[in-house]
Amino acid sequence: MILVRRLERQQPLVRPQCPLQRRRGRVRQRSREDHHLFMSFTIESGIDENQLAAWLEEAGEKFGTFDDGRVDYTNADVAPIVMCTVVCGEEILLVKRGHGLADANGYWSTVNGFIDEIKPVAKQAQQEVLEELGLNVQPDQIKVAPSYTLANPKEKRRYIVFACLVTLAGPKPDITLNEENTDFAWIKRAELESYRTLDDLPYSIDTALAA
Repeated sequence: MILVRRLERQQPLVRPQCPLQRRRGRVRQRSREDHHLFMSFTIESGIDENQLAAWLEEAGEKFGTFDDGRVDYTNADVAPIVMCTVVCGEEILLVKRGHGLADANGYWSTVNGFIDEIKPVAKQAQQEVLEELGLNVQPDQIKVAPSYTLANPKEKRRYIVFACLVTLAGPKPDITLNEENTDFAWIKRAELESYRTLDDLPYSIDTALAA
């Protein structure tokens, strides 16, 4: 049985740059412009990365696997993912998600992917950035924040989110999108609210920026 521990209110697991307050299952976010928005998602504690291998083995038994051994999350009610905030200078890279994906079809998002096999989270982030953007990044360019569990009624399942900060040096690189995304944009953090995103994306980005 896969268990997710609840987050104690007095000891938040992560401390994103934008303060959040959990109240009656709703999250209140304060933007940099001091504008308050009530969000419908909830945040609970995640799992330590050193527990991830055992979690994946149990998930494979519960949800099944593909022929290559990766966990099949098609009918899963919870799944671990990486959400990679790629930054270059003072700008963040957003990608516009294509259709037919697990969630966020047509929304702007960060580079995301299931953690469906046993490997370090940074390696999974490295793989997603290569697949979705055509960029080779090194492990020392990636920082992994403590995970949290996200429940958003707009999404198909709960996610154990490992928010990753991927820092690029020098001028902006050439981006080669794969079929998962249809467009990309470099933006300042303050511009995020002008893009159509799922309402939990700012939390993921701020968690990564604080890693």
